[in-house]
Amino acid sequence: MSFNYETGMIKIKNKKMKRIIIILLLMIGLKSYSQLGYKKFYFSTGITGQYMQAPKYTGYDFNWTFIPRYNIAELSAESTLSIEARPQIGVGFRDWYQYRAYDETFPMRFSYALPVLMNINMGLNSEENSLYLLGFYAGVGYSYSNVISKEPPYDPIHGLVIDAGVHIDGSPISHISAMYTIGNDGSHIYSFGFYYDF
Repeated sequence: MSFNYETGMIKIKNKKMKRIIIILLLMIGLKSYSQLGYKKFYFSTGITGQYMQAPKYTGYDFNWTFIPRYNIAELSAESTLSIEARPQIGVGFRDWYQYRAYDETFPMRFSYALPVLMNINMGLNSEENSLYLLGFYAGVGYSYSNVISKEPPYDPIHGLVIDAGVHIDGSPISHISAMYTIGNDGSHIYSFGFYYDF
């Protein structure tokens, strides 16, 4: 190891020593990173129901939803910026306008969706040490959803999604959420969910 007085840099010639120092710096960095209170994962799970109006059909979906959320920045003592995904799987029902004259049934299909959102969280559940009994959030993102079927052809719906929700302390249903999606095909999806935070 030597010190360059012109550049002010320490030069390490031994490769093994370089590796040890890099590993130590990474460990220190990870330790510091893990101690940041707002850098934390949160999870919810529950049921999402949605109603859609598409150019060719209307539809209903009822999906089990798992929500992993990760706080990426602390905005204040009681507010954070987070990113989350809401993978959903369940059953969907579609009513095609062209068949209504002779068929009023809603054929059932396997449905799925994947909204990805960035939210501002305030109050309860915004960060680990919140003192509030209620929490609120709102944000925007992108959503992709579809049903699996051979006939008729169902095209996936994807587009901008806006969401908002509330966290309630001590309630059996501790998380209620609403989403609105503007689809690529001119469709509109209205979603409402009831979840449990854990």
